[in-house]
Amino acid sequence: MEIGFPAGELQKPFFWGLDYPRSLSYGAIGVIVGHELTHGFDNNGRKYDKDGNLDQWWSNSSINRFNEKTQCMIDQYNGYFWKEAGLNVKGKRTLAENIADNGGIRESFRAYRRWVEKERGGVEEPLLPGAGLTNNQLFFLSYAHVSARDQIQSGAHSPPEYRVVGAMSNFEEFRKAFNCPKKSIMNRGAESCRVW
Repeated sequence: MEIGFPAGELQKPFFWGLDYPRSLSYGAIGVIVGHELTHGFDNNGRKYDKDGNLDQWWSNSSINRFNEKTQCMIDQYNGYFWKEAGLNVKGKRTLAENIADNGGIRESFRAYRRWVEKERGGVEEPLLPGAGLTNNQLFFLSYAHVSARDQIQSGAHSPPEYRVVGAMSNFEEFRKAFNCPKKSIMNRGAESCRVW
């Protein structure tokens, strides 16, 4: 098995280079890489072993716990009404992509914060002039921008609004970055879904 990335994803708006805050690149190409890696552990990828062979390598108790946790995500996405289509999202059909979106955003954000801590000694990057946003906020906006673009190319993902709202509302670091009020659409709090 392999993961390939088109050369076009190694330039703006996916990879911004060194002249822009790294938060933009981590929020774009970083989330894409994390998304693809997470597929190895989603409801389909988990069925394959390290050599890419179909093999139940998880214990039955791990599978049962995984299925319990994914039900939360299925229910969450089933609850999103896509007014343009006049239908609710199909949480079970989009589960693999929703797991990958949630995993990709978490892992890339952790990697970004680790980079700030290790490479910059915990000192935040200079802010993007005129934007009025923190670098954590830029990370999430970069993710939202790339997710909206990706929907044009692939119908396997949840609709753009819910792909962004779903993953971000489940992530405590997003809620902190934007100070989302408790029980708001962007702050699921205790109802947040996590598969891993």
